[in-house]
Amino acid sequence: MDEAFKVEYRGDHVHVVFGQSYTADPEWQDELWDRLRSICEEYNTRRVLAEGVLPAPDRPAAAVIEAGQRTATIPNLWLGFHFHDFAPTANTELYEVVAASHGVRVKFFNDADTALNWLRANAPK
Repeated sequence: MDEAFKVEYRGDHVHVVFGQSYTADPEWQDELWDRLRSICEEYNTRRVLAEGVLPAPDRPAAAVIEAGQRTATIPNLWLGFHFHDFAPTANTELYEVVAASHGVRVKFFNDADTALNWLRANAPK
């Protein structure tokens, strides 16, 4: 059975896997960000690697802006996304810029190891 998302601590970062059934609707986002904030606080980390299915790649710009603002739920967050065959879009660039304006570093990658290396080299913990 596909889980919408799975969140777990992996020694020096929080790992999120988006499943096929994950959608970017507000209910899932609230649950995801509540869980992320809780586990980041529990393990005193701000490193998050998110992988799996790119949630709602065709969202309107207003929804992308709202999602970028939501990253501030976790102050000083470093968020690396790894999606297979990822190609940057106007929406992913907008998300990065909006998150950065709220003190959150976001970067998208085609490779999980590269994303994790970026987190480890840059995020304080």
